[in-house]
Amino acid sequence: MIAVVSDSHVPTRAEKIPEEYREKMKEAELTVHAGDFAEKPVYNGIDEYGELVAVKGNCDFFDLPTSETFEKQGLKFGVYHGTGINPRGDHDTLSKIAEEDLEVDVLIHGHSHQEEIAKHEGKILLNPGSCTGVGGGTARPGNPTMMEIELSENELEARIIEKTEEGELKEKETRTFKL
Repeated sequence: MIAVVSDSHVPTRAEKIPEEYREKMKEAELTVHAGDFAEKPVYNGIDEYGELVAVKGNCDFFDLPTSETFEKQGLKFGVYHGTGINPRGDHDTLSKIAEEDLEVDVLIHGHSHQEEIAKHEGKILLNPGSCTGVGGGTARPGNPTMMEIELSENELEARIIEKTEEGELKEKETRTFKL
């Protein structure tokens, strides 16, 4: 399983990433953070869990790449925060980044703080939302969300996990894509 988080903004807007999400990151084969850690100790804490792919968000003032790519089971993934895309989360722009800049099949992004599983112009676009539930840009504060990605030989399954006000984890949305 790939654990995907973004927009933690710790400690500037949130106290910490929920422990339930930290446990999922510890269990994951790979963790992806799509930017806006806010401070390097948050990055260091996640990096201790195992393999981490992370990119710089507009609120990260320490050294990280602006984009990354990796491959799992023959599928090419890209990670890009989304800084500079207007409007935030614009599918045309994200698909163009996936196709022309990163040359990937799947683009993981953040910045909008709005969780989403979409397919646009043949590219799978995945946004885990904010793992702490903080607002940002045009997004209002809400419940913390993250994403889990499961790969099989012929499918990619993406699940948005939400931490409810009662403190329970619930599957908010799941989509499966044939590969």
